[in-house]
Amino acid sequence: MKPSKREHPRFVARDSRPAKPAAGETARVPLSAGPAKGQRRPELERGARVKEPFARSEPGQPGRPDGVYPDQQPLGEGGRPGEQYLRLRIRVRGDRLSVIDSHLVDGPLSQPTTFHASTAYDVTYQDRLLHAAAVPDIGLQRSFPNPDGPPEQHGHHLTPRDVSEFSARVPATEVTRESLAGIRVRLHRVDEPTAVPRLGPAPLDVQFEGRMTPTAELVGLPDSALPEAVEARGARTGRGQDG
Repeated sequence: MKPSKREHPRFVARDSRPAKPAAGETARVPLSAGPAKGQRRPELERGARVKEPFARSEPGQPGRPDGVYPDQQPLGEGGRPGEQYLRLRIRVRGDRLSVIDSHLVDGPLSQPTTFHASTAYDVTYQDRLLHAAAVPDIGLQRSFPNPDGPPEQHGHHLTPRDVSEFSARVPATEVTRESLAGIRVRLHRVDEPTAVPRLGPAPLDVQFEGRMTPTAELVGLPDSALPEAVEARGARTGRGQDG
């Protein structure tokens, strides 16, 4: 009689699991033969690289065991460490401009792109725009309403002024001994209020031809406007205190 399929040697399952030790015996697991105590590891004999031991930082000085760190530098919004600009106080008399004061301000100088006031200024060097912004109420004196006064004082009143002042700004790195005489500050009458996504490098009257008209100009800045001169006399304003 032929053996059944289950009894055929090819179909007999073989148990490859280790035998369970008898009661009262302890199974012994063979260990790999490693170096004896005091014996060098084989890879060291072959000159293999060994990972350096972990060096802990000193308490309170994470990541720098020596505890030496560089001085922190101020960083403006999207600006570089130590960035500054000059705030020039400029007097307007007719079509003439003159610098009457200057301050050094810490931080980057943002560039407005909206000109909805009646007047704007630009600062240029060799017809390259350095900065521009709108100037509200230049040449006018605005009075506040007086609700408790007579009817003629209930609204705002604007009175023309022969002499007025405004602040112009320019990156401090652009004002040097070499560029001082060639820097121009100009006032423009805004004939058509405008806004752009980004200003180009040309003066305002070129970028907005037919929408702005120059009305006053100053060519050259005084030596007192040099950043080092401003710093020497202590006319420095911290970031966020510019006005």
